[in-house]
Amino acid sequence: MEVLSYPWISAALDKLPRNARDLPGALLLTGRPGLGKRETVLFLAASLLCETPRQALQACGSCASCLLLKAGNHPDLRVLEIGQEEEGENPAEGDEERPKGSKKPAKTISVDRARALLDFVTITAHRGGTKVVCIVPAEALHPAAANAVLKMLEEPPGDTRFLLASHRPDRVLPTIRSRCFHLAIVLPGITPALEWLQKEGVDRPELALAQGGYAPLAARDLAGDEAYWERRKALLDSLASRAFDPVRSAELAEDIDGAVAATMLSRWAYDIFSLKSGGKVRYHLDYAADLQKRAASVAPEELRAWYEAVVRFGRVAQHPLNKRLAMESLFSAYPGS
Repeated sequence: MEVLSYPWISAALDKLPRNARDLPGALLLTGRPGLGKRETVLFLAASLLCETPRQALQACGSCASCLLLKAGNHPDLRVLEIGQEEEGENPAEGDEERPKGSKKPAKTISVDRARALLDFVTITAHRGGTKVVCIVPAEALHPAAANAVLKMLEEPPGDTRFLLASHRPDRVLPTIRSRCFHLAIVLPGITPALEWLQKEGVDRPELALAQGGYAPLAARDLAGDEAYWERRKALLDSLASRAFDPVRSAELAEDIDGAVAATMLSRWAYDIFSLKSGGKVRYHLDYAADLQKRAASVAPEELRAWYEAVVRFGRVAQHPLNKRLAMESLFSAYPGS
């Protein structure tokens, strides 16, 4: 089986035992989105389940267990993550078009799915070896689900290993964190990140990397998202315009996911702050000249107040009471408008 192809992961994996059997019973990978934590968790799961004797943190790719894993039906692996679908739930009010009993994407990991692990961890492994539970991201566990997982971590039955990943470990139940070995995945340097993106065939890798928050996988995914770049250009053009129109900007922002819009705007404010303090543009590299003009014309306190308003919007961006009204209020206070 090929090694994990993300060079920035190697330094983190070097902190782990070279033999998969010596890995901790519960491992928590932490780091910002876009660094490959999920792929690393599955890579380690494959290493644990591989049945070929070896002294390497890498599955062989050819034994019966590895073939089952490739086929997606390994009996000794369970993966809990958001985006999986829940069955048997009634459609939400106002969603009559979705019939009862149909599936819908889950935004959290439910207690029922966590409790279902109990049968899995208590029975003997089908292949006679290790059983592996992967949870991605761990902060998505419903509070009751987190408590169910905690009980399994407190008294792990048999040879069951837990591999967790988290974008926000501060939101993971503290008692779960305390029972895990922590492994941080950090941002790579800009040069190796750009080299990797170039090998992936990403156009304008510098800008893609900046827009991905300097996380290479996020940058690669954004690079191919034409809708993102079109909507971003329309919104930032409006912010850069001398004839700034808050209503028009609110209209453009309404077409963008709330959390994405909040990130885009907070980075716009960050870049202006950076320029005012003698720094350089970090995120919106293609708008450097426009940002410089804005930095020269706005007062720091006015910019700070607007940035704080953007942050407040970001906290409720997924569920604003009235997104259009919230955006109009936000843009009406845009500094220098």
